[in-house]
Amino acid sequence: MEKTIRRVMYDKSYTYTYRTGMSEGPILGNHMHIYYEFLQLIEGNALYNVEGTEYKISSGDLLITNPNEFHFITFPKNSVYHRQFLQIHSSFVSSMNPHILDTLNARKFGTNNRIPSEIFNKYNLGDIFKGVEHYSANPTDDTDFMVSTYAAQLVVKLSEILKKEFLVNDTSSKNKHIKEIQNYIEQNFTRNLNIDDIAEHMFLNKSYISRLFKSETGLTISVYINMRRVMMAKNLLLAGENAMDIFYQCGFSDYTTFYRVFKKYTAMSPEQFKKKHSNI
Repeated sequence: MEKTIRRVMYDKSYTYTYRTGMSEGPILGNHMHIYYEFLQLIEGNALYNVEGTEYKISSGDLLITNPNEFHFITFPKNSVYHRQFLQIHSSFVSSMNPHILDTLNARKFGTNNRIPSEIFNKYNLGDIFKGVEHYSANPTDDTDFMVSTYAAQLVVKLSEILKKEFLVNDTSSKNKHIKEIQNYIEQNFTRNLNIDDIAEHMFLNKSYISRLFKSETGLTISVYINMRRVMMAKNLLLAGENAMDIFYQCGFSDYTTFYRVFKKYTAMSPEQFKKKHSNI
């Protein structure tokens, strides 16, 4: 069972969370966010799966996930762990140097997600998390400003790490097309959306964007859309909603399709998922 020790949101731009627990299996299953997430494992060991790539992580490692990048974390059964993460919204990153945003977004999904503890320490990233944790636990009039400063420092340093340590510096049109597809899906997945709509919006051939998306993400566009819909359904179920009341707002035309797709991607029915995670 996982317990949230501290969770603080600042101006809807960034959120700091500290959690501890004893593992009973995967945390929430495969999911994604609309923000950048930077998670550090303070104590323990785990397997971190991002877009099908599995990372073995241990104390001190940092994990990076971008908006719309599917991931889940699994701890050894009955193991005790502590983790902290800073979630930074795209609007905050976009307000910074555009080259920094390009570097973060250039990282191909499921690659270079793990920053080993050695590199974490080399760039003194621990000082940033200590600062955020301090001001989260001891709020003052300067807290918003200080956390904003630390969040900016983290993004800048991670951009530097990706370029220097992992040689990520690709700002090609391919990456821009992928981001545009993902953004369009994010804005429209709750309606009847298909690849023809996306191709028309981007003024590109649908065969081209299908091949491009699959080669860069490892997923077909239809699978990606359904996974996004399932993620929204998970969040609504965790918030206490009933399965029969949410399928349409998640983009499904009928409950039968919703049930089939949800069970395909979670290996359980909506009701089973809600019951299993109702106390997390």
